[in-house]
Amino acid sequence: MIITIARQCGAGGLIVGQALAKHYNIPLYTRQNLQQMAQQNGTLNATEDFLNEFPVNSLLSAISVSEDTGHVTNQTRQALTNLVGNADCVLIGRCSNFIFRNRQDRVSIFLKGDPHARIQFMATYKDIPLADAQEYVMQTDESRRAYHAYYTGQTWGDAANYDLCVDSNRLGFDQTAQLITSFIDALHIPTKD
Repeated sequence: MIITIARQCGAGGLIVGQALAKHYNIPLYTRQNLQQMAQQNGTLNATEDFLNEFPVNSLLSAISVSEDTGHVTNQTRQALTNLVGNADCVLIGRCSNFIFRNRQDRVSIFLKGDPHARIQFMATYKDIPLADAQEYVMQTDESRRAYHAYYTGQTWGDAANYDLCVDSNRLGFDQTAQLITSFIDALHIPTKD
């Protein structure tokens, strides 16, 4: 089983991902550990922009993107697949709902929340003023939106592209993780362990 988590900034993607990984006793892959793994196996140079979630110019991506595949190349897809393998895992971001869309054991999640709640969370989490948190949340969301559109040709956060969309700020991060585990358990997806 692969659980993919796309998220708005401040929606608790890492916290929810950690809870799911602990619940299922499977690894959690984030940008940082994927970069370390890519560095170790020599694929970082080929995938660094993708793994870093570097923002792209929104106008250029709108002009050049293909609706079917965006700019996820076979090389990028294969590199990410090689990094996480075929084992059970939780994967945060990296267009993973799109890249692993053909895996029968994939469950794709999108976490969202009210902007004010997300800004407040980030101000507390990063210990920064509200104004800085607001700028950070807005810029991060715009970067993720452009990144996802550029690489996939899809609209980031469109419910049609995910199995489950949850307002994690409204529900709370622990309850969100419990809701997701109930959803996964109801699907009867076997784990590989």
